[in-house]
Amino acid sequence: MKLAGEIVIIVASLGFEEKFLLRTIMRRGLREDDKIVVFMPEGGDARGETAFQNVKEIIQKITDGKVEISKHQVDIRNFYAAASSIRRLLKQLSFEGKLVINLSGGQRLLIFEILAAALSLGLRDAEIEIETEDSSIVVTTPIRVLYPIELDHLDQQILRMVAERGTIRLKDLEGLGVPKATLWRKLNKLTQQGLLEKSNDKYLISDMGRTRI
Repeated sequence: MKLAGEIVIIVASLGFEEKFLLRTIMRRGLREDDKIVVFMPEGGDARGETAFQNVKEIIQKITDGKVEISKHQVDIRNFYAAASSIRRLLKQLSFEGKLVINLSGGQRLLIFEILAAALSLGLRDAEIEIETEDSSIVVTTPIRVLYPIELDHLDQQILRMVAERGTIRLKDLEGLGVPKATLWRKLNKLTQQGLLEKSNDKYLISDMGRTRI
């Protein structure tokens, strides 16, 4: 979801087909100051260059040249050097806007290197997006879903109770035999971590929270 005034930077792995990148652009929309950054293998097939030029031409036409699109080639044969190079660029871009990282196209090794670079930065607000080969399913998730979160036994108990009941209030947890102040701190922490969502005095489990039970 794009907030008003928010700069979005679409980062994508690109192979022989431009359709995946074009679809994410259509889903997201483009505004002035947004950017598109494409990663491709160094010395790749000419079909990849054709795909990039096709995307570039389309973007220039629909935005009157107001949206920047750039290509960065990496030597995917050297995993550590490639991940390091990608990491440096992603770090710089993360200060400029929200990253949407589409990993639907291109070679698997390149995709792995981009993902490794993004995870190593500990980005909090970036999103990962990926389509199935036939484009029938698109999954978009905050990158923080992929990060480990330390949860103790009580945290997990609370998450399971919320998932089972749909919604709970603080008083619904009193049967756990834990001081109310402790329960309140736990609920507040789980909400801040994005595992619970709060609506008035009720708590419900988030999509991210379901991945932790």
